[in-house]
Amino acid sequence: MPSRRSFFIFAFAGLWLAGLLGGFAALQAYAGRPGRIAAPAASAQAWLNAHRRPGRPLLVMAVHARCPCTDASLAELGDFLDRAHGACDALLLRYSPDRAEAPRPGETRVLGGVTVPLLADPDGRLAAELGALTSGSAVLVDAAGQIRFYGGLTLERGHRGRSPAQDALLALVADRHATARPAAPVYGCPLPSVAGFAPEVCQ
Repeated sequence: MPSRRSFFIFAFAGLWLAGLLGGFAALQAYAGRPGRIAAPAASAQAWLNAHRRPGRPLLVMAVHARCPCTDASLAELGDFLDRAHGACDALLLRYSPDRAEAPRPGETRVLGGVTVPLLADPDGRLAAELGALTSGSAVLVDAAGQIRFYGGLTLERGHRGRSPAQDALLALVADRHATARPAAPVYGCPLPSVAGFAPEVCQ
C-alpha cells in the first residue's frame, strides 16, 4: 500500500503536469488569437493618396515600437516588398509610448531592398484613422488610389511564414482586377485608438 508521502508526490507531479499542459495550451491559444482591426475611415482614402506616388501602390503598416511581434511583422513586410520586385512602395507609422523612441524626421528603414520612410504617430490618431487598432496592421491603396486590403501579414503572434495575406497583396499589386482581400487577421499589441490611451505591451 503506497505511503502518504508517495501519494503527495504523485499528486504534486500530477498537478504540475496539468499546470504545464494548461499553460502550453493557453499560450498556443493566445498565439492564434488575432487582435482588433477595423475598416479604414472614409477620410483615410485622402490621406493615403496624399502619401502615395502617382501611379504607384502604397502599403502602410502601423507598428508599436515595443511590441515583441513587431520584428516578425516587419520581416513579413520586407519579404512582401522583395517578392514585389519594386512594384509597391511602403510607409511605416510607428507608435512609441516614450516620445524619445519616436522616429526622427526623414528616418527610414530598408525592408526587402526598399527604402521605407518612418512616420511618428505619437497618439495613434493616424493608425486609428486607417483602422489599425493592432500593431502590424497594414492598408494597401492601389495604383488607382483605391483601398484594396487591410489586415495583418503574419500567420500568428511573433512568427514568420508566408501567409495568404501576403499572396493576396502580391496579386493586387500585379493586377488591378485581382480579387481584393477586404480584411486579414492581425497579430500584435493593441495600438491606442483614442488620444491619451496608452495600451500595455502584450507579453
